[in-house]
Amino acid sequence: METDYLERIGLTKNQSLVYLSLLKLGTSTAQAIIKESGMHRAIIYDCLQKLDEISLVTSVIKDYKRYFQAIEPKKLLTYLDEKKEMLLQKLPELERMQNMKHKELNASVFKGREGLKTIHSEMLKEGKEVFVLGAKGLIFSELPYFIPNFERERLRKRIKFTLIYDKKEIQNYEKEIINRQLFEGKTFPTGFDTNTVVNIFGNKVAIVSWQEKNPTGFMINDQNVANSFRKWFNFIYQHCE
Repeated sequence: METDYLERIGLTKNQSLVYLSLLKLGTSTAQAIIKESGMHRAIIYDCLQKLDEISLVTSVIKDYKRYFQAIEPKKLLTYLDEKKEMLLQKLPELERMQNMKHKELNASVFKGREGLKTIHSEMLKEGKEVFVLGAKGLIFSELPYFIPNFERERLRKRIKFTLIYDKKEIQNYEKEIINRQLFEGKTFPTGFDTNTVVNIFGNKVAIVSWQEKNPTGFMINDQNVANSFRKWFNFIYQHCE
């Protein structure tokens, strides 16, 4: 059974398998879950205990046996809201810890898909027009669950994208298939495509390398650097198709 989407909201793989088995079985004993999932008895009981602690599983005693039941899938949203509320309560403390440092860092490195999410979240936070050099359209396949929410928030904040694409078919895909709004773009001449994307927004420049299986991003937070990249982008844009 596919469990990655449950793991991304905080469950372990085993907890996800137990929850999905319960959804399939309905109200069931631990023995039935063991048979359905094929996992060891001790693992099942440990997962049931954890799921009960976070209110994703309920149980009742009937005829001297304990029966378990998974909460309705839509109630997973409540579980996420609780995690968000807990984090919101801790934010002031985390920000105080951040402010204790003596010098602001001007550069950061981000790895993998979570790094891409962080970079795009920074775009929303800045709220300024985004200039993309070497656009490849890969984020739509790499972040299929994240990007739709990102696009809705981007449009709500009226954040425009101006892009220079590696290839014309990528530009056509975003324009005609995805019907992306609040964006305009041009394309590099043939032979100028690379493995790197440069994103310029506000006072930040995020350079992402797609050469490896997991993308690596390097973000610089400096107004002078960002302004320089914007000038170079505008020059290149004027000379593209």
